[in-house]
Amino acid sequence: MKHQSLFLLVAFIVMSLPISGWAQEKFDLTSVKIDPSRLLPILSEADIIGAPDDAITLETIKKIDDRCLSKVPERFPPAAHRTYCACATASTQGSITVGNLREIQKDSSRVLGNRAFEKYVTNVMQPCMANVIEDIEYMFCIMSRENDWRIRLPMPYCKCTSRNIKKHFETYGLEQMMIAWGRPKKLPDASPVDALWDNSEFLRSREIEKDKCVGAYMHPSYFK
Repeated sequence: MKHQSLFLLVAFIVMSLPISGWAQEKFDLTSVKIDPSRLLPILSEADIIGAPDDAITLETIKKIDDRCLSKVPERFPPAAHRTYCACATASTQGSITVGNLREIQKDSSRVLGNRAFEKYVTNVMQPCMANVIEDIEYMFCIMSRENDWRIRLPMPYCKCTSRNIKKHFETYGLEQMMIAWGRPKKLPDASPVDALWDNSEFLRSREIEKDKCVGAYMHPSYFK
């Protein structure tokens, strides 16, 4: 009886191998479908209706907004994410044509030099990021363990740095997003906004602005 039970147990384990994954093929990374950043207005072909010079329909604009809101991007506080999507949706409706939108759908078109893509980054992404980068950088500053430990007023300090970084972005942000986007090793699911934090000039400017604010919010005892 014991031998029979042991045989049944072994048979059950062998039959379960494919279910458990032991007998399955190795994971193939190349077969994984990469979904472009939700900050890009990527839709199905059936969702884009109209002639090239037509304005984008309200139904399509709603789908672009839904896509933008469907996933909070890295670094974005929820409120900043909602603000960005509202701005991007309105800016897309006001400045991007059906022809532009169709062109942006192609992965091969989302490169520097493509007029429709650069128009989208210039008219939608840059101005809408300018509205929220202060909140993004404030949260990054507050949550960072790399802040100078001698700072006694972290909240005003982080407001100072984030405000200065916003000013920097308003002047140089478009150029720095484009430069970062043009690098050959960018992630396949990124957008120019995601690529911004890979730009060495932007990261350097962040450190410069932080250093400018340190003196104002450091405890006076450390100046003795």
